Amino acid sequence: MGVTNAEGFLGLVILFEIVACIVGVALLSLVYAVLSRTDNRMIRVGLPALAIAAGFLLLMPLDAPMLLVGALIFVVPMAVLIPPFVFSDWFGEEVRFTRVLTCDIVVSVAGATLPFLLVLSGLSMVPAVYWHTSLSNGAVYACVIALDIALAVLIYRGLGWGPPRS
Repeated sequence: MGVTNAEGFLGLVILFEIVACIVGVALLSLVYAVLSRTDNRMIRVGLPALAIAAGFLLLMPLDAPMLLVGALIFVVPMAVLIPPFVFSDWFGEEVRFTRVLTCDIVVSVAGATLPFLLVLSGLSMVPAVYWHTSLSNGAVYACVIALDIALAVLIYRGLGWGPPRS
């Protein structure tokens, strides 16, 4: 019994996602090292925004499912760093890398399912998405940013670390 084309493609996408998650952790480590050593608010806001923008510029020509895989490199690590460093008054002074890495792993796993959900839901066949124009890719990328930041906040809250409860 041979491997069908669909199974081979699925394996290739999963391999891309694993590599993207590993590269994302490397970017996370690098940016965390910079952010944890500065109190400058402009750097704490600007560096994640710059990484996300650079990621969009690199990923803009891709189709939506591959844009979502590429977002594992640029968006997920920055989305995980935004709550504790940009909203540091909620999270306190100490930002431990283990909590950030734990959150990154969970958000990465959730983010890795997005390309499959996009294809299975049929949204990838909607012309506004599959034409992969700058506008449609920008909309997909903005949704991923918002989703990943919201998920990171929820995970931090689940870990007992995050915004005060009202």
